[in-house]
Amino acid sequence: MSRPPAVLLNVAAPWDGPDPVDVAARATAAGLDGVGLVDSPRLFRDGLVESARVLAATPARLAGPCVTSLGLRHPATVAGALRTLEEHAPGRVLAVLGRGESSVRNEGLPLPSLAEYTAALEAVRASLGDCLAAGSGRLLGAASGPRTLAVTARALGGVLVDVGVDPDVVTRAVAVARAEEPATAVWLFLRAALTASEEAAAAAAEPTLGSCAVRVTSAPEWYGVSGAELDAVRTLAAFHDYARHGTAGARGGRHGEADRSVRDRFFLTGSADDVAARLRPLAGLGVAGVVLAGAVPGVGDRPAELAGAVRGGLAGPGGGA
Repeated sequence: MSRPPAVLLNVAAPWDGPDPVDVAARATAAGLDGVGLVDSPRLFRDGLVESARVLAATPARLAGPCVTSLGLRHPATVAGALRTLEEHAPGRVLAVLGRGESSVRNEGLPLPSLAEYTAALEAVRASLGDCLAAGSGRLLGAASGPRTLAVTARALGGVLVDVGVDPDVVTRAVAVARAEEPATAVWLFLRAALTASEEAAAAAAEPTLGSCAVRVTSAPEWYGVSGAELDAVRTLAAFHDYARHGTAGARGGRHGEADRSVRDRFFLTGSADDVAARLRPLAGLGVAGVVLAGAVPGVGDRPAELAGAVRGGLAGPGGGA
């Protein structure tokens, strides 16, 4: 029997928020496999430093930066940091690289072009040598669009797919990644919380709904959005304030016509059975792991139950919640 997907919680604690070590300890005590640490210096503690603390102070099976911004950090320094983490915690480092989102925008920098980003991924991979080798499945690149998925799979052999939860879109994303490299390790980035009401579900989406809309506007054909719906999604995307990314104030209290449709595309809410049911169509994709978005209010309220729902859903029929 294949091993169930690993489930990690991405820690998105602001500077004055909970200690990531404490969050990681609670997550592992609840049965999660570990944590990721975000990389957006104006909003959160340093993800690489906190990764070292978590690996040293908790029994997390896996922990590491998620997502390290190659729009801010030089590939040589990223590779050096990852090699150091792996030296101190061999076999336990999971590292996710990315272009950067709030981290880059909040410094007034442009996102790297696809060519620049591809070169950075290749430079990190080359500098790592045998460390976090492709076969380990522990070096991933975050990707949302088809071109980024393809170059990431080719460069790293591992992808954190961040395209929401629509089964058709996720299935196509996995196919694109594995078309480049059939052995690509695939993880999913999921925004999820167990909720008991429509109001709670809407609140769970509030801090990051606008950034999800940005993903849709970057590749509308990929998500099958056009016409009036796309116009509404663009309005929602324009509301998002990256200086307050991951907080309830990220949209400044504004609401629009696309709120529900974007939420349905990107968020898992409802009961544990609801979450498991929405993931069952993805059971045959061979997902190696899941990172739960930490900026979703309520994600840490019932971690054992949520992780069980995720694992059960990805196990397919009979997997349970």
